[in-house]
Amino acid sequence: MQTILVSRFSALGDVAISVHVLNSFLDQNPDVEIILLTKPPFRQLFENIDRVKIFNVDFSEKHKGVFGIKKLCKEIIAENKIDFYADLHSVIRTKLIYFFLPNSIKRAKINKGRNEKKQLTRRKKKQLIQLKHSAERYADVFRELGFKLDLNKSVKKTFFVPSKNIAQILSLPSPKIGIAPFAKHKSKTYPISKTEKIIQNLSKTHTILVFGGGAKEKEIVEKWEKEYKNVISIVGKYSMKDEICLLNNCKTVLTMDSGNMHLASLTSTEIISVWGATHPFLGFSPFNKQDTIYVQKELSCRPCSVFGNKKCYKGTYECLEIDPEIIIEKFS
Repeated sequence: MQTILVSRFSALGDVAISVHVLNSFLDQNPDVEIILLTKPPFRQLFENIDRVKIFNVDFSEKHKGVFGIKKLCKEIIAENKIDFYADLHSVIRTKLIYFFLPNSIKRAKINKGRNEKKQLTRRKKKQLIQLKHSAERYADVFRELGFKLDLNKSVKKTFFVPSKNIAQILSLPSPKIGIAPFAKHKSKTYPISKTEKIIQNLSKTHTILVFGGGAKEKEIVEKWEKEYKNVISIVGKYSMKDEICLLNNCKTVLTMDSGNMHLASLTSTEIISVWGATHPFLGFSPFNKQDTIYVQKELSCRPCSVFGNKKCYKGTYECLEIDPEIIIEKFS
């Protein structure tokens, strides 16, 4: 049995994409096991995958800074025989791990395709072409290490057993609709007033589960919960595993280009995905969900950002001015 050390610390969407890849990789390489380095909140995404061992990382204290990373590498080597290192992140921390590991360990790191993405997001002379999906970029790391990996081969979905905490919601009549209107950045967040119109309309005939995170979002959703019948707030109430179970229990999930979109891609649920400043061509679309319905405005300025972390240079955020009726029609 060979052992690969794999690192992907964040963000939620990227870590969720790696779930698809590790599932496929282990299915096609039965004589390999993985030791995974990721942040504590994301560990539960991998708990149901055989031959994945989570190594506890503490960047706040024990493994903080350069010397902390060096200590982490020593601990990993002391406890495990590592044959390969697959860096799926390529940030300062993972580059330090790359440096401190013994030279005898074969290693490879992700090519993020920064130049290609820059050409796709520049203001003038955009090259609007489909770039390689992030999942394929992860897969390339394993291929560089000498392993075979075909992401087109079907692999079983990773489902979680729902806890008793969500039993009452799961027992509610179907069809249920999940709505995850929030994102980390403004340029990827559908306007709240327009989201409310969608919820107001769809809640007349469906049970609506609203997903999100943060105190501000929680307050907004709980207001909708009180105001509209059949609306249930999921924000900040359940574990990530239970949220995935709830997403899987929905007929359709409406999301932005966000972590919740990628969590939904781990389920069998239909996805309707709304895009603002970013674009599916950048390689962050829901993986292995060919039936995804994309809602986006074709503007010459789109995409203007890879991650949606830039302010609209026009100041209008026109890309998100999508009529709610257009989205509501997608549910028919």
